[in-house]
Order: sequence, then C-alpha cells, then structure tokens
Amino acid sequence: MQYATTQWAVRWGGVAAVLLGLAMQQSKAQVSQVPTSGSGVMAQENINSIVRGGQGYTVDTRYQGLVGSPYAIARWLPAVVTTDHDVKLQPVLLKYDVVQQLLYARQPARTDSMLLNENRVKSFVLTDAGGSIPERRFRRFAEAPNPAQGREFVEVLHEGKYTVLKQYQKKMEQASYKGAYSQDKRYDELVTKETYYLCRPDGTVVPITKLTLKALQSAAPELTSKLKSEADRNRSMGKSEADLMVLMRVVDPAG
Repeated sequence: MQYATTQWAVRWGGVAAVLLGLAMQQSKAQVSQVPTSGSGVMAQENINSIVRGGQGYTVDTRYQGLVGSPYAIARWLPAVVTTDHDVKLQPVLLKYDVVQQLLYARQPARTDSMLLNENRVKSFVLTDAGGSIPERRFRRFAEAPNPAQGREFVEVLHEGKYTVLKQYQKKMEQASYKGAYSQDKRYDELVTKETYYLCRPDGTVVPITKLTLKALQSAAPELTSKLKSEADRNRSMGKSEADLMVLMRVVDPAG
C-alpha cells in the first residue's frame, strides 16, 4: 500500500476534501491546481481550511508476512463517500481497513492510493457488481452498545422499523510452531469475525453472534410469527445472510 502525495490528491478534486495527515514531512500544497467548479470548489475550501499544507507519505508495510486480509472486503470496489457535512465526493475505488479503522482510496487509472480522513467520513456506499449484494452501505455504528465502537463503520444489511447491522472485526492468531503441542503453523493470520446487531424500534440493540432465523426471531419477538410464516412459504430459500435479509424486507419493509 502506498500513500499518494498531496499534489496528486489536490488534482483529484473532491476526494481531497477528506485527506488524512499521517504525515512524515510537511510542504506547501499547490491548491491552485484544484478545479474551479463542481466538487473541486468544495475541495479547495476544505483544503484551505483543513489541510493547510501538503504532506508526504511513505510505503505502508504493516501487513507484510501476514496471512489473511485486514479489509472488510479485500477487493477495490467503486464507492461514493459522504462527508460529515453531507457532501458526496466523486466516485473512487475504496478499501476499509478493519484492523486500523482506516479508509484507502484510489483512482481507477492509478495503482497508488491515498489515506482518507476517516474522521470526516459519515458513510460510504460500495458497488459490488460481482457479489451477492450489488450495493453495500456502510455508516458509523452510532447505536453501538460499547461507546468505544461508535466510530467504527458497520454494514447496513436491512433498514425498516428494524435495522440489521454487520460489524467486521479481525482477530490476530499468532504463529504456533514451537513446543510439543504446537500446530506447526508458521505464520501469523488475520481471521475475520462478524457480529450482527438488530436495532429495535424502541432503541434497544441486540447482538447476534450467528445470523440465523431463530436468532432473528429471538432478537425481534414481535416478528417471530411473520418470519416463520414467510420462511415456511418460501422453503426453497436457503439460510444465507442474503436469504434472511430477503425475509426481513418482506416482514419489515422500508419506509
């Protein structure tokens, strides 16, 4: 992973509005290169008020030698980012680093990326044309039972009177190859752990360790009979996350 220089970020227009520091060196930004219309104007204003100077970056090697991905989704996906002032930035390619709680972005035509100021990002929507969910929405975990997790991004799987959220976490499993009872595992590995939350209309939040029909019924007793009836009516449906969210949309339509 390589961070971009500020000059490249400035030329990028709207995305430069959420450039993050992590600076190794400081130099003056060439803000005159920002376009003078559309999102570029907002970028110019934000650069003048936030960045106050260019920043140099270095190569990020923190994950070298690790097995597994630190990202919620390992692929670069097209994204629309919304800032904390409800400004939508021009589309970029994005990755969400769950371990460090960082957002990386790049232009489709380039291989180097830049680090966004996640403190200025309110939400982002990923387009995953090849996945089971073509549009994937992430926002802040404002309802987090643990206030320390409130700044994390969670995926919104369903939103009606009830909301179903998916929290991505990464657990480090250390290498184990020494001693008589070792697993002969000679590498550190990042293992994905996913926790689901059902947010009820009364404001309570129920964690769901494993997403199943029974778990949804337990978290939302008021929907138990509707969920069962719909599941019985559609016996051809599987038990996947996508199938369960189809059931939720039927028994708890949006709007």
